[in-house]
Amino acid sequence: MKQKIKIEVDPNETQWLYSQDWVYYDYGDCKRHLQILFPYRQGMGEDEKYPLILLIPGSAWHKQEMYNDIPQYALLARRGFAVAAMEYRESEIAAFPAQIEDVCNALKFIPGIAGNFHIDADKIFLMGNSSGGHIAMMSVLFNAHGLCDALPEVSGVICESGSTDLLICAKEKLPPWMQKRPSAALLGVEEIEGHEELARRASCSMYISEDIDLPPILLIHSEKDPIVSVENSRTLYERLTESHHTAYYYELEDNDAHGGATFYASTILDIIQDFCEKCVPR
Repeated sequence: MKQKIKIEVDPNETQWLYSQDWVYYDYGDCKRHLQILFPYRQGMGEDEKYPLILLIPGSAWHKQEMYNDIPQYALLARRGFAVAAMEYRESEIAAFPAQIEDVCNALKFIPGIAGNFHIDADKIFLMGNSSGGHIAMMSVLFNAHGLCDALPEVSGVICESGSTDLLICAKEKLPPWMQKRPSAALLGVEEIEGHEELARRASCSMYISEDIDLPPILLIHSEKDPIVSVENSRTLYERLTESHHTAYYYELEDNDAHGGATFYASTILDIIQDFCEKCVPR
C-alpha cells in the first residue's frame, strides 16, 4: 500500500542536542566526565544563552550509570535549560567529601566550554536525586562555610529524594542484596554505629544556620519512598525554614517513586521550571 502524508513541523519548536563524555577533570588514576545537552532551534543565534543545570545523578554514592537517563535529561533541555550531567568519584574510589571537590572542579570547567553549548554561566542550578541530592546540598553548605573551593554563584538547588541526613539513613532497613550500608561506604567505615559524629558531619542539618547565605532550595520527595525516607526532606525543610532560608517543599502524596519517570512528569517539570524562573527571571 502506497500513501502520501503531509507532516507539519513548527520550525520554532525547541529541540535538543547531546555531546557526550567531556572530561572535566583528570585525577591521574581516573577521569571524570560530563554529559552535555542543550536546547536547539532552527536559526538560533550564536549569542543565545540558557541557564545551566549541573545534574548530579543518584547512585547510592557508588559508580553512576551516565547514559540511561539521557532521554529524561532532554526533557529539561526542551524546556530551555542546558544540562551537564556530572560523573563523580564513587565511594569505592574516594570517601566524602571528595564528591564536593568534584562539583567544584566541574563548575570550574564549565566557563571554558560555555560558548560551545549556549550556556549562561551566570545562571547555574545544582540538581540531584538521592545521593546526588545530598552532594548538591552539601556543596552549597560547604561553600557557605568556606570548607571547599569557592563555588561560582549558584542560583538555586533542586534536591529530589535526597539522602541528606546520614543518621536518618542509618535507621532505614538495609535491602537484603546490600552487604554494607552505602552511607558507611561513603564515609570509609564499615558501619555508621560508632561513627555517628562522622555521619553528622556529612549531613546537611549541622551546617544550616541563620548567619550563612544559601541560594533558594527546592525539595521534592515521595511520601512513601522505600529507598530514602521522606524524613530526610521533612527534616531538611524544617531546618531551612527555621533558619529563615528560602525553601520550597513538594511531597508526592501516596507515592513511592524514588526517581525515574515520576520525577520527569510534566507536573514536576513545571515545578522545576517555575522555581528556576523565580530564582532568575528571564
